[in-house]
Amino acid sequence: MSLEEKVLRTHVVFQGQYLRTEVQTVLLPDGKQATREIVSPPDAVGILAIEQSSKVYLVRQYRPAIKKATIEIPAGIIDGDEDPLQTADRECREEIGMKPGHLKPLCSFYHSVGFSTGKILIVLADKLTPVAHSHHEPGEFLEVVTMAFEEFYQMVLSGQVVDSKSIIAALWYRQLSQMR
Repeated sequence: MSLEEKVLRTHVVFQGQYLRTEVQTVLLPDGKQATREIVSPPDAVGILAIEQSSKVYLVRQYRPAIKKATIEIPAGIIDGDEDPLQTADRECREEIGMKPGHLKPLCSFYHSVGFSTGKILIVLADKLTPVAHSHHEPGEFLEVVTMAFEEFYQMVLSGQVVDSKSIIAALWYRQLSQMR
């Protein structure tokens, strides 16, 4: 038996600068119809920017959806058909004022497969050098935070880091480090 659903109708509920939401009427494998609500944000890149000394560069910023400031890895939206590694390079410069000498994709994931098409690529950035000046996007207010990777990892384990891309990046990197 196939598990696939056939989309019969799509109604766009909202189209903003960042998100598109739609309601789909689908035909289920058993022949019945159901409704699906789909959110489509742009794909993004999260960057684990880390020095050989194991110092990691993070950002603290206020997130209105959860009404609190979070500590996260730098990240940004992939602009159109931009190469994700270009996005990672740009976001490192803009958010933490560092130019990565080397970028390596670690993993990618869909952040909420039940209702969202959004996908995030996690990239490891190292061989970092300061850039003369960092430009944040209009309306973006953030603070650069640096700490030992181990401290960041412990914050993830203790639940102090609540951002999914940051949690995944820390766990992935820790696993890779243990395999070496």
